[in-house]
Amino acid sequence: MSTTSVESLQAPADAGASLLPLLLANFAMVAGTYAFVTIAGPMARRMHLEPLHIGAIIGVVGLVWMAVAPRWGRAADTRGRLSTMRAAIVGFVASSLLLAGYVGWALRDGGSAVPPVWAGLVALLVTRAAMGGCYAGLPVAATAWIADRTPATGRAAAIARFGAAGAIGVVLAPPLAGWLAGFDMTLALAVFALLPLVGLVGLRRLRADGVHAVRQAPPRLKPTDPRVRLPWCSAFALYSAVMIANSVLGFYVIDRLHVRTGDASMVVGYALGSAGLGLIATQSLVGRLRAVAPLQWLRWGALAGGAGFVSALAAEAAHPLLLCASYFVAACGMGAAFPAVAALASTRVEPHEQAACAGAMSMAQGLSMVVAPLAGTMLYELHPAAPFVSIGVVLAVVFVATCGAGARAPAA
Repeated sequence: MSTTSVESLQAPADAGASLLPLLLANFAMVAGTYAFVTIAGPMARRMHLEPLHIGAIIGVVGLVWMAVAPRWGRAADTRGRLSTMRAAIVGFVASSLLLAGYVGWALRDGGSAVPPVWAGLVALLVTRAAMGGCYAGLPVAATAWIADRTPATGRAAAIARFGAAGAIGVVLAPPLAGWLAGFDMTLALAVFALLPLVGLVGLRRLRADGVHAVRQAPPRLKPTDPRVRLPWCSAFALYSAVMIANSVLGFYVIDRLHVRTGDASMVVGYALGSAGLGLIATQSLVGRLRAVAPLQWLRWGALAGGAGFVSALAAEAAHPLLLCASYFVAACGMGAAFPAVAALASTRVEPHEQAACAGAMSMAQGLSMVVAPLAGTMLYELHPAAPFVSIGVVLAVVFVATCGAGARAPAA
């Protein structure tokens, strides 16, 4: 066993003390991300953008994410976990402010002087690509930081706490962003663009010490590696399900539930807030039940998530609360599955491969951001129910695949 592995097993107290600043950073970054998702549909209507345009704007984030995630992993090894997280936060804030500035300019004078569609599409593509490329660095470096300092048996619980902090952002950001957007969309974007600075301040409490600070000659880990193939494919399916559901939600609320465009942000905010509550509840449970294997959490989480998303089809115009309930159930499943795939991959690789593993797993999230929004909006154009049916099928495949997979002994 390597020196890094020994130190990580001997430092659970250090991990607990260090985790709070990471939780603050993740909360702020996720909140900033979901603020845009909340108002994307109504903003598209006001800027004369089509659903496929929004799909491309959301999808470009994943394209950049997929390209830069391995580089963030190497940066976390060579430059240190903390400096990598700081760089990611600063870049995210800067690009978010640029996006808010453009939206404010485009919707000036009450939206009477909206620029051409092509100009809005290019501006949003560029700024969202920059946001996604910067945000990719936080989970990669943070997951490596947690893996450095957490024993294998407690890694799923620690990752679940990190995810639960992001889920709090999912709960708080959409309702607040929807409420602020009712007054001014630019104000909503600007508030959440600055929020990640809270995480940047929190990271100052951490020290880059010892073998955790900087590593040389970082290893490379491909998604095709047999050790991470199952968790990588499962992560891609899980993230794709969430991205499909979120990318069509605003349009679904307007077209299927017949909510006015001006009120759609609020309804979307409530649905995503309900999902955040489900994530918090389940990830808190995962953090406490350490005896349950990650493969079990992944299996039943995928099943519950698929059932929740498919049940959203039962929502009618008179019952928007049913949509919130469906997203809550779906998020309960996702809250069990997300930390499970990260922990499953982490325990299957060597201690010196943790950052490379985190970068490879993050590529699954990036690829889903490319494929899922475009696929979701194309399916939505065929029929509003098609995206949710496809989610049910994808998560059923994950359930079947995990039922046939045997748990492997952790490598760390």
